[in-house]
Amino acid sequence: MLFHTVDASSTPAMWKSLKITALGIFIRAWMFKSGFSESLSERVEISTPINSWKRVVEGVYLHQRSQSPYEGDVFHETPIGLMFYSYLLQWSPLVLQMVFILCDILTATTLSYACGKFYLSLVENQEKKKNMYHADAKMIMLNRNDINIGYYVGAAYILNPYIICSCVAMTTTVFTNLILAVTLLSMAQKSRTLSCTFAALATYQSFYPLMLIVPIAITTAKEKKLIKSAVLTGVIFSTSSMFLLWVSYQLTGGWRFIGSTYGCILKVPDLTPNIGLFWYFFTEMFDHFYLFFTCVFQLNPFIYVIPLALRFDDNIPLLSFTLCTIMAIFKSYPSIGDVGFYLSLLPVWNHLVPFFRHSFIVGCIMLVTSVLSPILWHLWIYQGSANANFFFATTLAFATAQIFLLTDVLFAQAKYDYHLMNGIDLKINGKEGTLVLE
Repeated sequence: MLFHTVDASSTPAMWKSLKITALGIFIRAWMFKSGFSESLSERVEISTPINSWKRVVEGVYLHQRSQSPYEGDVFHETPIGLMFYSYLLQWSPLVLQMVFILCDILTATTLSYACGKFYLSLVENQEKKKNMYHADAKMIMLNRNDINIGYYVGAAYILNPYIICSCVAMTTTVFTNLILAVTLLSMAQKSRTLSCTFAALATYQSFYPLMLIVPIAITTAKEKKLIKSAVLTGVIFSTSSMFLLWVSYQLTGGWRFIGSTYGCILKVPDLTPNIGLFWYFFTEMFDHFYLFFTCVFQLNPFIYVIPLALRFDDNIPLLSFTLCTIMAIFKSYPSIGDVGFYLSLLPVWNHLVPFFRHSFIVGCIMLVTSVLSPILWHLWIYQGSANANFFFATTLAFATAQIFLLTDVLFAQAKYDYHLMNGIDLKINGKEGTLVLE
């Protein structure tokens, strides 16, 4: 697998990509062989009721014995996913492990090419507007030959500890990330049909990628015909979604699966602790407030879509990154595999690093909470010397760090845009000025 580079045909670029790929494969294979898979699959930060491989195995077991896996509260995968996993489980454990590793490599390669194209689109957009920019802006403008963004994105994904753990634990997030990566690549290529089809498949699997239809509609609009593009995008997306639901109905002979899949995601009946914000609040919630707060929590990630689309309609890569980050933070059953996906996209914003304000603090918080989380879980569940408040404090700090990271990127982009238009000199009456977001 070769990551996207400025000159992918050059021997040094090819060898760098192959070395990173080989290292990623070796780490995963070693962890599988060393028996980490079993212990990691028990971690609540990695496996959730939605993506747990053990629940998949149990669901397939029930299906093979002519029992509906959707009768109880164990299996929450889609019917098409059930057929796919039934096929995978016919293979030997070694082959199954290779499938998960291969999916990670494909995802890294796909993201590499997608982000490489996204970066080139940012460069081309700046080149079209260069006459509007300040004379000093040339010092900070993007250059298509400056950096191999695609290579670094692919390396960031394949060597990301969150992604590695998610792969070794054999969570279905591995397949979700692959579908999202293909969606982003189709979006980068401005293919409405492919983008809508894979966005529908991602939504069919985990619901929240529904919000990606907004950047798809914007990026595929031609000659400012946004309304027409939105209608076409909505029609193709709806048709693809209806087809997937129809196939699911044919496979199961009914609609009972909806309650076990989307009903579980939306109603949040399983309050198993995870890195998200839902489980603790709903554990403490009075029953008569449950519906109200469920609606509030579920609407929360979607209310940001339109304002962000209005502000970053000319920066689809940033809009897509922002929506992926919001999904990972505010979905009902998040895992570190979701976090690792959007963290791998950060190299695209390398040019914004000088404008970051909280990168060191965010990095420290994410590192500390990643270490403390399993420790406090052990103290709570096994030692009994802590309680749920200790574990939730780490998840809350982790979510806060992610929010700070996202706002840092967005504010850095706002400052970068200001400098492009007004120059890099912020001196006012001979004194250094400061940008303030109002």
